[in-house]
Amino acid sequence: MRLAVVADIHANRYALEAVLTAIHAAGADLLVCLGDLVGYNAEPRECLQRIREVSGVVIAGNHDHCTVSQEPDWGTNTAARQAQAWTRAELDADDLAYLGGLRTHTIDSRGFVAAHGCYLNGTYLTGYVTSTMLGANLEAVASKESWPRIAFCGHTHAPLCGWLEGDRVSEDRLAAPLTWPSGARAVLINPGSVGQPRDGDSRAAFAIVELETRRVEVRRVSYDVEGAVRAILNAGLPASLADRLRDGR
Repeated sequence: MRLAVVADIHANRYALEAVLTAIHAAGADLLVCLGDLVGYNAEPRECLQRIREVSGVVIAGNHDHCTVSQEPDWGTNTAARQAQAWTRAELDADDLAYLGGLRTHTIDSRGFVAAHGCYLNGTYLTGYVTSTMLGANLEAVASKESWPRIAFCGHTHAPLCGWLEGDRVSEDRLAAPLTWPSGARAVLINPGSVGQPRDGDSRAAFAIVELETRRVEVRRVSYDVEGAVRAILNAGLPASLADRLRDGR
Protein backbone atom coordinates (compact mmCIF):
# COMPACT_ATOMS: atom_id res chain seq x y z
CA MET A 1 0.00 0.00 0.00
CA ARG A 2 1.23 3.48 -0.94
CA LEU A 3 0.46 6.00 1.81
CA ALA A 4 0.67 9.78 1.73
CA VAL A 5 1.36 10.96 5.28
CA VAL A 6 0.91 14.58 6.34
CA ALA A 7 1.15 16.38 9.68
CA ASP A 8 0.98 19.83 11.22
CA ILE A 9 -1.08 21.60 8.57
CA HIS A 10 -1.78 24.43 11.01
CA ALA A 11 -4.44 26.24 8.98
CA ASN A 12 -2.05 27.02 6.12
CA ARG A 13 -4.33 26.64 3.10
CA TYR A 14 -1.67 27.66 0.61
CA ALA A 15 0.69 24.93 1.76
CA LEU A 16 -2.07 22.33 2.04
CA GLU A 17 -3.34 22.86 -1.51
CA ALA A 18 0.19 22.55 -2.89
CA VAL A 19 0.74 19.32 -0.97
CA LEU A 20 -2.60 17.83 -2.02
CA THR A 21 -1.76 18.53 -5.66
CA ALA A 22 1.57 16.73 -5.22
CA ILE A 23 -0.08 13.81 -3.45
CA HIS A 24 -2.59 13.42 -6.27
CA ALA A 25 0.28 13.30 -8.77
CA ALA A 26 2.04 10.68 -6.64
CA GLY A 27 -0.94 8.32 -6.85
CA ALA A 28 -1.27 7.45 -3.17
CA ASP A 29 -3.81 4.85 -2.07
CA LEU A 30 -4.57 6.50 1.28
CA LEU A 31 -4.00 9.90 2.90
CA VAL A 32 -3.08 9.78 6.60
CA CYS A 33 -3.22 13.05 8.57
CA LEU A 34 -1.38 13.14 11.89
CA GLY A 35 -3.14 16.09 13.46
CA ASP A 36 -2.71 19.77 14.19
CA LEU A 37 -5.04 20.78 11.41
CA VAL A 38 -5.43 24.20 13.05
CA GLY A 39 -3.32 26.71 14.97
CA TYR A 40 -0.67 29.29 14.00
CA ASN A 41 -2.05 30.21 10.55
CA ALA A 42 -5.15 32.03 9.38
CA GLU A 43 -7.38 29.69 7.35
CA PRO A 44 -8.61 26.94 9.66
CA ARG A 45 -12.08 26.55 8.14
CA GLU A 46 -10.74 26.08 4.64
CA CYS A 47 -8.17 23.51 5.79
CA LEU A 48 -10.71 21.55 7.79
CA GLN A 49 -13.02 21.39 4.80
CA ARG A 50 -10.28 20.10 2.50
CA ILE A 51 -9.05 17.48 4.95
CA ARG A 52 -12.59 16.26 5.53
CA GLU A 53 -12.93 15.85 1.77
CA VAL A 54 -9.76 13.90 1.09
CA SER A 55 -8.30 12.16 4.14
CA GLY A 56 -8.84 8.50 4.89
CA VAL A 57 -7.34 8.62 8.40
CA VAL A 58 -7.27 11.75 10.58
CA ILE A 59 -6.16 12.00 14.20
CA ALA A 60 -6.06 14.90 16.64
CA GLY A 61 -3.07 17.05 17.50
CA ASN A 62 -2.50 19.16 20.59
CA HIS A 63 -3.62 22.38 18.87
CA ASP A 64 -6.82 20.69 17.71
CA HIS A 65 -7.48 19.48 21.25
CA CYS A 66 -6.79 22.85 22.89
CA THR A 67 -8.94 24.70 20.37
CA VAL A 68 -11.92 22.53 21.28
CA SER A 69 -11.29 22.20 25.02
CA GLN A 70 -10.73 25.95 25.53
CA GLU A 71 -7.83 25.05 27.77
CA PRO A 72 -4.61 26.82 26.75
CA ASP A 73 -1.70 24.57 25.90
CA TRP A 74 0.90 25.77 28.38
CA GLY A 75 3.59 23.90 26.48
CA THR A 76 3.26 26.46 23.69
CA ASN A 77 4.34 30.08 23.47
CA THR A 78 2.17 33.19 23.72
CA ALA A 79 1.74 33.56 19.95
CA ALA A 80 0.54 29.96 19.68
CA ARG A 81 -1.99 30.45 22.47
CA GLN A 82 -3.25 33.63 20.84
CA ALA A 83 -3.71 31.72 17.59
CA GLN A 84 -5.62 28.97 19.40
CA ALA A 85 -8.05 31.49 20.89
CA TRP A 86 -8.49 33.23 17.52
CA THR A 87 -9.11 29.89 15.81
CA ARG A 88 -11.77 28.90 18.34
CA ALA A 89 -13.66 32.10 17.57
CA GLU A 90 -13.37 31.53 13.81
CA LEU A 91 -14.73 27.98 13.71
CA ASP A 92 -18.42 27.12 13.71
CA ALA A 93 -20.10 24.43 15.80
CA ASP A 94 -19.71 21.77 13.11
CA ASP A 95 -15.98 22.42 12.76
CA LEU A 96 -15.49 22.24 16.52
CA ALA A 97 -17.51 19.04 16.73
CA TYR A 98 -15.36 17.49 14.01
CA LEU A 99 -12.14 18.40 15.82
CA GLY A 100 -13.56 17.20 19.11
CA GLY A 101 -14.46 13.84 17.60
CA LEU A 102 -10.98 13.01 16.33
CA ARG A 103 -9.13 10.15 18.01
CA THR A 104 -5.78 10.79 19.67
CA HIS A 105 -4.24 7.73 18.00
CA THR A 106 -5.23 4.88 15.75
CA ILE A 107 -4.14 1.29 15.19
CA ASP A 108 -4.87 0.60 11.54
CA SER A 109 -5.39 -2.89 10.15
CA ARG A 110 -3.60 -1.88 6.96
CA GLY A 111 -0.31 -2.07 8.84
CA PHE A 112 0.47 1.08 10.82
CA VAL A 113 -0.20 3.00 14.01
CA ALA A 114 -0.50 6.77 14.06
CA ALA A 115 -0.26 9.49 16.68
CA HIS A 116 0.49 13.19 16.71
CA GLY A 117 2.97 13.26 19.58
CA CYS A 118 5.03 10.57 21.24
CA TYR A 119 4.21 7.00 22.25
CA LEU A 120 5.34 7.35 25.87
CA ASN A 121 2.16 8.78 27.37
CA GLY A 122 -1.50 7.90 27.25
CA THR A 123 -2.65 11.03 25.43
CA TYR A 124 -0.43 10.73 22.31
CA LEU A 125 -0.99 14.46 21.75
CA THR A 126 2.29 15.85 23.06
CA GLY A 127 5.89 14.80 23.55
CA TYR A 128 8.55 15.47 20.94
CA VAL A 129 10.16 12.43 19.32
CA THR A 130 13.70 13.79 19.01
CA SER A 131 17.00 11.95 18.81
CA THR A 132 17.07 11.78 22.60
CA MET A 133 13.67 10.12 22.86
CA LEU A 134 13.68 8.08 19.66
CA GLY A 135 14.85 4.83 21.22
CA ALA A 136 12.29 4.90 24.02
CA ASN A 137 9.48 5.54 21.54
CA LEU A 138 10.62 2.72 19.29
CA GLU A 139 10.70 0.36 22.26
CA ALA A 140 7.20 1.49 23.23
CA VAL A 141 5.92 0.57 19.76
CA ALA A 142 7.84 -2.72 19.66
CA SER A 143 6.50 -3.75 23.06
CA LYS A 144 2.86 -3.70 21.93
CA GLU A 145 2.33 -7.23 20.64
CA SER A 146 -0.93 -6.39 18.91
CA TRP A 147 0.44 -3.31 17.12
CA PRO A 148 1.90 -3.14 13.62
CA ARG A 149 5.63 -2.40 13.53
CA ILE A 150 5.26 0.85 11.54
CA ALA A 151 4.37 3.97 13.52
CA PHE A 152 3.82 7.57 12.44
CA CYS A 153 4.13 10.76 14.48
CA GLY A 154 4.26 14.52 13.94
CA HIS A 155 4.56 17.46 16.37
CA THR A 156 8.27 18.29 15.84
CA HIS A 157 7.68 19.82 12.37
CA ALA A 158 10.86 18.12 11.12
CA PRO A 159 11.20 14.89 9.08
CA LEU A 160 12.64 11.80 10.73
CA CYS A 161 12.82 8.05 10.28
CA GLY A 162 14.11 5.82 13.06
CA TRP A 163 14.18 2.05 13.43
CA LEU A 164 15.13 -0.57 15.98
CA GLU A 165 17.19 -3.68 15.14
CA GLY A 166 17.74 -5.71 18.26
CA ASP A 167 18.79 -3.03 20.74
CA ARG A 168 20.38 -0.80 18.09
CA VAL A 169 18.62 2.48 17.24
CA SER A 170 19.19 4.04 13.81
CA GLU A 171 18.07 7.49 12.70
CA ASP A 172 17.79 9.29 9.36
CA ARG A 173 16.59 12.83 8.58
CA LEU A 174 15.14 11.74 5.23
CA ALA A 175 17.08 14.07 2.97
CA ALA A 176 16.86 11.21 0.43
CA PRO A 177 14.54 8.21 -0.02
CA LEU A 178 15.21 5.42 2.45
CA THR A 179 14.45 1.70 2.75
CA TRP A 180 14.31 0.48 6.32
CA PRO A 181 15.64 -3.00 7.18
CA SER A 182 13.33 -5.98 6.86
CA GLY A 183 14.32 -7.13 10.35
CA ALA A 184 13.42 -3.89 12.12
CA ARG A 185 11.50 -4.50 15.35
CA ALA A 186 9.82 -1.09 15.04
CA VAL A 187 9.94 1.85 12.62
CA LEU A 188 8.91 5.43 13.42
CA ILE A 189 8.34 8.00 10.66
CA ASN A 190 7.72 11.75 10.96
CA PRO A 191 6.76 13.36 7.60
CA GLY A 192 7.65 16.90 8.65
CA SER A 193 5.16 19.76 8.54
CA VAL A 194 2.83 20.94 5.82
CA GLY A 195 1.99 24.31 7.30
CA GLN A 196 4.95 25.41 9.43
CA PRO A 197 8.23 23.59 8.67
CA ARG A 198 10.93 23.99 11.32
CA ASP A 199 13.95 22.33 9.75
CA GLY A 200 15.27 25.38 7.93
CA ASP A 201 13.43 24.58 4.68
CA SER A 202 10.37 26.76 4.17
CA ARG A 203 8.80 24.39 1.64
CA ALA A 204 5.86 22.25 2.75
CA ALA A 205 6.73 18.64 3.58
CA PHE A 206 4.91 15.31 3.35
CA ALA A 207 5.92 11.66 3.11
CA ILE A 208 5.20 8.86 0.69
CA VAL A 209 5.42 5.51 2.49
CA GLU A 210 5.29 2.16 0.70
CA LEU A 211 4.60 -0.50 3.30
CA GLU A 212 5.34 -3.56 1.18
CA THR A 213 8.73 -2.34 -0.05
CA ARG A 214 9.63 -0.64 3.28
CA ARG A 215 10.38 2.64 1.51
CA VAL A 216 9.84 6.18 2.75
CA GLU A 217 10.45 9.43 0.91
CA VAL A 218 9.87 12.94 2.21
CA ARG A 219 8.91 15.31 -0.57
CA ARG A 220 9.11 19.11 -0.42
CA VAL A 221 6.70 21.41 -2.23
CA SER A 222 7.05 25.13 -2.86
CA TYR A 223 3.93 27.18 -2.17
CA ASP A 224 2.81 30.80 -1.94
CA VAL A 225 4.45 31.66 1.37
CA GLU A 226 3.68 35.34 0.97
CA GLY A 227 -0.01 34.55 0.48
CA ALA A 228 0.00 32.70 3.79
CA VAL A 229 1.91 35.60 5.39
CA ARG A 230 -0.67 38.12 4.18
CA ALA A 231 -3.48 35.98 5.57
CA ILE A 232 -1.79 35.90 8.98
CA LEU A 233 -1.26 39.65 9.08
CA ASN A 234 -4.74 40.47 7.74
CA ALA A 235 -6.25 38.30 10.48
CA GLY A 236 -4.39 40.25 13.15
CA LEU A 237 -2.37 37.24 14.28
CA PRO A 238 1.16 37.81 15.65
CA ALA A 239 3.67 38.85 13.00
CA SER A 240 6.17 36.36 14.45
CA LEU A 241 4.04 33.58 12.98
CA ALA A 242 4.49 35.06 9.52
CA ASP A 243 8.24 35.34 10.01
CA ARG A 244 8.46 31.64 10.89
CA LEU A 245 6.96 30.67 7.54
CA ARG A 246 9.55 32.67 5.63
CA ASP A 247 12.41 31.22 7.65
CA GLY A 248 11.21 27.63 7.92
CA ARG A 249 11.76 27.58 11.67
